[in-house]
Amino acid sequence: MDSPKSSLARIKIKFPDQLWISEIFKKFRDVRMEIEHFLPYDFENSIGNSIIEIFHHNIDLIIEEITHHKSVIEISVLEKEETRVKFNVKTKDPFLLYAIINCGVLVNFPVRVREGYAFWRLVSSRERIDDLLNLFEQKGINYTLLRIGTSPYSVDDDKNKLTLDESTILNKAISSGFFEIPRKISLEELANELGKSKSALSVNLRKIIKKKVMFEM
Repeated sequence: MDSPKSSLARIKIKFPDQLWISEIFKKFRDVRMEIEHFLPYDFENSIGNSIIEIFHHNIDLIIEEITHHKSVIEISVLEKEETRVKFNVKTKDPFLLYAIINCGVLVNFPVRVREGYAFWRLVSSRERIDDLLNLFEQKGINYTLLRIGTSPYSVDDDKNKLTLDESTILNKAISSGFFEIPRKISLEELANELGKSKSALSVNLRKIIKKKVMFEM
């Protein structure tokens, strides 16, 4: 059973080499980056969507590098200045996102990224945070636990609470392996088991995941 008290953990995670973020930090070591959010975009094809802000003196070259990287499905520039760009990027197989969903851990955004490492602030019970770190170890994810202690923040306020129907959907999705890579059940199969259409289930899942991943302090 989870502890009723929330913990606040600060961890440093190395992005896998095959992702575009790692490549950008190899080529542009003085780049500054923040991830404003990352959420699922296409459940059927396991595509995640992020909004990211980058600061650098050669923005055009960085955009070109990201656009042509093999891990990037689509990039859309939202704001652009001489030394700053904010963009929407879609990537395949968002393992880190699915790991967070499976373990029931909230992330405080924005996430600062430096030298290819993401500095996460995670809020949940100590047991759930430990589950996430154990999963990282099993999957060979390079991470460092910088600090963990009692959180001054509550995860039980209304904006993070699920309805009974949402809880049923999330529990079924997790127990069926929907958020695993490779996936153990398709969106259509999950929708059939829940008695919903695929489109309705997609909408439900996006609302649920936004509540259970994004944490505002």
